[in-house]
Amino acid sequence: MSSHGFTIGVYLMFLAALLALALLGRRPRSRIPSFDDLVRRAVGTRPRRIGVVVTWVWLGLHFFAR
Repeated sequence: MSSHGFTIGVYLMFLAALLALALLGRRPRSRIPSFDDLVRRAVGTRPRRIGVVVTWVWLGLHFFAR
């Protein structure tokens, strides 16, 4: 298996895990928060919104910029 194939496989496994958690969070009386709840908590206040933006910029500069 090439490194490209391995990388694609890891991304697909990560996506499958996120999908499984999202579906488990939608069940009634689930202890796992839904994606909507996580986003509301992450951007609920102004300092949190600033933190999310700063984190997004840091990730973009370090991982996606060439």
